[in-house]
Amino acid sequence: MKKNKSNRKVVVFVSLVGTLTLTSALLLALAPAPLTPDTSTSLFAVDAPSSLDAIFDTNTPAVGRWKYIYIHHSRTPAGNARTIADEGVVDHFVIGNGDGCVDGELQMTQTWKRQESIDRPPTGVSRMDPTCISVCIVGDFDHSRPTPTQERRLAQLVGTLQSKLHIPANRVLTVDQPGSMAGIGHSFPTEQFRNLILP
Repeated sequence: MKKNKSNRKVVVFVSLVGTLTLTSALLLALAPAPLTPDTSTSLFAVDAPSSLDAIFDTNTPAVGRWKYIYIHHSRTPAGNARTIADEGVVDHFVIGNGDGCVDGELQMTQTWKRQESIDRPPTGVSRMDPTCISVCIVGDFDHSRPTPTQERRLAQLVGTLQSKLHIPANRVLTVDQPGSMAGIGHSFPTEQFRNLILP
């Protein structure tokens, strides 16, 4: 009788260890490849935090360098900082739409972390001012508008940058350039966005 109980415990234990090992191996196999250090850091995804102060945790201080904020769309239905960089554009921030990264996810690239100017602006921009922060919103706003979560996250990001870096609203730039990644798209709610940011 005791031998049967002892054997049962061993069988249960071995089965449990085997199941956990198999589950761990399966999760590792299904896990996406880690982002390379040159891509981005995902800061905020699901709920809007009360503060975006973490964006100023950079290698060198951000204050005193930046004078403009430039906002454009990816002109793609999906994406994230890595896929946009693969297309040849490296922004400081990317805001996801739920396809390629979480809806409203704010990704901070290594370009921002190192406080570097954009050296590869979107096609259609001949030159980017070296004091300009570039923000890309994932989506094609020539055909649809950003998600409500993207709109809130963008207003929160821009307001935080304006407040900390003393950038007035007239230096928050969008370009009306239909059919181009350099633009913001004619479906983007520009007037509503302008009402949400600091003057």
